[in-house]
Amino acid sequence: MFKSNEKIKLALAPMAGITDKSFRQICVENGADITWSEMVSAEGLTRQSLIDNKSLALAEKFSLAEKDYWVQIFGDNPSSMAQAAKIIEEKIKPTGIDINLGCPVKKAQKAGYGAIQIKNIPQVIKIIKAIKKEISLPLSLKTRVGIENPQEILEFAPQLEKAGLDQLVVHARTLKGMFHETPHWKIVKELNNILKIPVIYNGGIKTTEDIKFYSQKTGCQTLMIGQAVIGNPWIFQARRQGLHILIKTIIRHAELVQKYYGDHGLITFRTHLASYLKGHPNAKRLRRQAVQIETIDDIKQILEILK
Repeated sequence: MFKSNEKIKLALAPMAGITDKSFRQICVENGADITWSEMVSAEGLTRQSLIDNKSLALAEKFSLAEKDYWVQIFGDNPSSMAQAAKIIEEKIKPTGIDINLGCPVKKAQKAGYGAIQIKNIPQVIKIIKAIKKEISLPLSLKTRVGIENPQEILEFAPQLEKAGLDQLVVHARTLKGMFHETPHWKIVKELNNILKIPVIYNGGIKTTEDIKFYSQKTGCQTLMIGQAVIGNPWIFQARRQGLHILIKTIIRHAELVQKYYGDHGLITFRTHLASYLKGHPNAKRLRRQAVQIETIDDIKQILEILK
């Protein structure tokens, strides 16, 4: 259980279109202990040449400074998942591989991957066993607590552990609950008493107080933060950002995007910029401008209004 003298480690959750190299670097610079890649398609990695492979690019580290880094893969085919994990181990050399069993979006459900795979745990077990045969890295799995019933995980989690899983990340909501359901943290506490492998808590963390609450209540020493990080990477070091820090971080983030992805990458930065501006004076007008930026100069013009 939780011991007050032990350091709580904070992980950046894997988020499609969000946790690219540039944002992971920003989060590490602001205190994130552990980082997760965007979701990497096993089929995209194994069915195409590795030369200029977009899926492999998603799995790349931003630098050697990204020391505790996990690559998350998704798919429902044991052979492809195992092959993808092996490629990532050889090419990227992350801390470990993570299986996505948490994505709740309709697109994932229709394609048969993510949280919907909770409906077919025997197939998930095949995936775990296939991957374990191909890699020497630790194998993690990120899941929701169930499809509709949060008690489901109490039955299937021990099966995943027995299959060879080394770590379990639990988003304490059901698939049906998406991102609005009150987290079922008591279920995670129960899992900590049942499982021998490490359990990482995820879900509902928005403040420093939430970090302390969920760690104490669940006994988890590592917590994963997702949506609350977007526009607020300072949550990892438990401090509020002043205007100077806000502007400095936005420019730093934009420059990293440009460094890794060129000017075209700044289009994807629009979402981040709009989130950084949320809650500030004239935010509505500034966010309308934010979704139209194309260059660093466009960003600096918006920031001039903030000063």
